[in-house]
This record gives sequence, structure tokens and C-alpha cells, in this order.
Amino acid sequence: MKTLCTIFGLQIFLMLSHWPQNLPAQTKPRSFSAFPILSYGSDVGFGFGGKGVRKNQFHRDESFDVILFGSSKGEQWVFLAFSMPDFELRQGKRYALALDAKLEYNKILKSNFFAIGNDTRDNEYQFPKETSKIDLILSRAFTERMIGELGYRLTHYSVYDFDPAWQTITTATPGAGENNVSALSLRLRWDTRDSQIHPHRGWRLLISPELSSRRLGSDWEFKKYRVETSAYFTLSGNHILASRFWLQHLSGVAPYLELSKIGDSWTARGYKAERFLDKAAALTSVEYRYPLYKKLGGVLFVDAGHVWPRLEDFNLTHWHANWGLGGRYYLTNFVVRFDAGFSNEGTRIFFQFGQVF
Repeated sequence: MKTLCTIFGLQIFLMLSHWPQNLPAQTKPRSFSAFPILSYGSDVGFGFGGKGVRKNQFHRDESFDVILFGSSKGEQWVFLAFSMPDFELRQGKRYALALDAKLEYNKILKSNFFAIGNDTRDNEYQFPKETSKIDLILSRAFTERMIGELGYRLTHYSVYDFDPAWQTITTATPGAGENNVSALSLRLRWDTRDSQIHPHRGWRLLISPELSSRRLGSDWEFKKYRVETSAYFTLSGNHILASRFWLQHLSGVAPYLELSKIGDSWTARGYKAERFLDKAAALTSVEYRYPLYKKLGGVLFVDAGHVWPRLEDFNLTHWHANWGLGGRYYLTNFVVRFDAGFSNEGTRIFFQFGQVF
């Protein structure tokens, strides 16, 4: 973790010292958005902390994003992000080069493992899981809509204090114990959205192959392919209809935490985190987002997903679906999100930042 922090700090220092401004020259004011956290979530219990975003502090169109969070179920979450130019300021603009750097530490004392497959059983066997991750992404906008990205990701997983007598997770489970994943990715994005924070209209298509290799210092050899598409339509005023469809396939051998997944606050919101795991997955969602009062908004949503051993097994039967509702609080630099998802396995409540898609 100490090494990751050193790399992250050095990268930001070099960027602030030497990085050219890529966007059209203009004077942009500094901005700051903050939100205190006092929440409840099904996976973490009662939570407390805060989030803050500072933009253009050094007049280079950069942004800093910080989240500090703790909870009654033992989660500890630290998230630091730096962008130059800021991802929202560069949206819909052509630029020569941009950097996004993210550092994240997340410790969860009560995680689950449900085995691999689309028909696994629910269980209440819980154990600690720690994740330390650094992401570095260099991008270039060839046009206002076509963006290419080169990414590097270093992730350390620590899964421990589980009981093999549960007959769920054991020492033979890929990913149990200590694991390092080092991966390179290429991404091509077609993006016509009017905003990345709160889009009202536009389309987004992302194609992303990723390679994890021992030559990169990884403990695992696998390839991951991902396609994401999403669409946003303004019905009237701030009434928005949004939809998404994702496909993912993994080849090779990977820890279970790297497999395609259905279930958590970002995928199928009516199911526990990582409820369904396998090498291939499909996910779709539809949201109706509507205004309530000033900066407050609401949402109605439906999610559905499926996992398979191979993408060739894709079919339209036995998908895991949920519906739900939620609230949104729109700040200048980010969105505060509250969701409640309902499925045949119960109700899940989530407090998060950012739209799901």
C-alpha cells in the first residue's frame, strides 16, 4: 500500500509540473463540492465519512477526488483520484492527452462467496476481504466523440479467516489468500453524451480488451474482453430515460474476484455483492430519472443479468432480475446516489456516489 501511495503522489507531482493544457485556453473558476456521509447499506451497515471534489486548484483544468468512509460492519474505504484535464471538463472536446490516476483501498469484514455459476445458492458465511488498487489511464480524444485509452491496473487482493468446513470457499478456491493482478488494457470509446456526471442525452460505446500476465508481475494469466453500451434520452425537462447493455468474457485462469459478476450496487442491485460469478456475463438495465425538488431527483429502475462458463452459451432463460427505486442529489461535481433494489432474494439498500451508468 505504501508503494502504491508513493507512485500515485509522484505521478501527480510530475503532471502538475510539466503537463500541457490540452483544452482551449480560457479562464475556468475553481470549484469545490463536498458531502458528509451518514448512511445505511445492506453490505456495509451504518456508514460515516465524507466525499470532496476540488477542480482547477492550479488552473490546469485538473481535479482531485477524495472519499473517506467507515462503517459499523467494518468496512474501511479510502479513494483518491486525480484527473488532468478533469473528465467532465474534457467531455465533448478534442484533446491531445489526458491522465486519470486512481488509488483505492477497501477492507470489508463481511464478504461472501457463493461458488461459480448462474444457479448457486445463497449463504451467510462471511469473511474479511481487502483490496488495494491503483489505476493509471492515458487517453487521447482523436475527435470530439472518439477517444482512445491505454490503461495499467495493479490490484492486490487479500481473502482470509474463512472456514473450509463451510464447504463454500476453501484454500483451493482461485483467489483465496494473497493475490496480485497486474494488467494492461486498451479502450476505444465512442461518446456523444452531454455530460459524464449527469447525462441527459447521447450514446456511449466502450470496447476494452485487458491482459493480465506474469510478465507484468501478475500471479495470474488471463484475458478479459468487455463491451459496454448505454443510451440517454430526454423525455421532457429533466425527465430522462437511460439504458445500458454489457457483455464480458474472460479466458484463462483468474481469481474469483476477477470473474464476470452479477450482483452489487453497480450491476444487479437486488442481489448481494458478487452473488453470481463465472467467466462470461451479460447485464442490462433501464432507468427512469425524474426531478423532485431543486437538486433532488428520483429514479425507477430494472436490472437483469446472467453468467455462463462461456459467452457462446448465451441464452435468454434464467436471468436474475430485480426492480427498484432510489433518490439522487445533484451537486456541481458529482451525484449522491441512494438505491433500494428488490429481488426474489430480498431487499438491498445502497448509498453510493455517481450514477450507476
